[in-house]
Amino acid sequence: MRLAHVLIGAALVAAGALAAAWLPLGLMGSLALLAMLRMCWIEDNITSDLFGRDALPPSYRTTLQARRLFWLRWFGQDVDTSVAEASAHLMATALRAEAQVWAVLLLGFAAMIVALHGPFGAVVNLVLGAVLIVLALRRVDCLCKTLAHCDAGRALPDHLLVPSRRRLLAARRR
Repeated sequence: MRLAHVLIGAALVAAGALAAAWLPLGLMGSLALLAMLRMCWIEDNITSDLFGRDALPPSYRTTLQARRLFWLRWFGQDVDTSVAEASAHLMATALRAEAQVWAVLLLGFAAMIVALHGPFGAVVNLVLGAVLIVLALRRVDCLCKTLAHCDAGRALPDHLLVPSRRRLLAARRR
């Protein structure tokens, strides 16, 4: 775990909190809903498509080829293959990092929403906001571990990649 990973996580918590402080309440709810949908989509992709496989499914390879072709046609850049494209487990690790980024951002966002617009008194709202900030910083620790694995080009161990309950569901589907 490097200092840069910790700073990235802390910046995400701060960005979520500042966005919640400056944006209108309706827009905040819409953005939080979009972040939750993206996290659910990533979780489903990891559990259903990538966990327990050696190679990337054909649909993922097709999407990566289309993305490369798009960048070449529109921007004239030939995008190299990333380390995450080497195996399904590495791609799942990269997606886990993205899900954790969204979770950290969303927890910082929720902390500021509760602190500013909570239904309780000012002191209770601030305490609940502080508890959510602590939870966000605990998620930053998990994000740092995942980013360290991504930097090293290693896949996360199964117990960090998919919780045990979801591993059982993934095994039942196959």
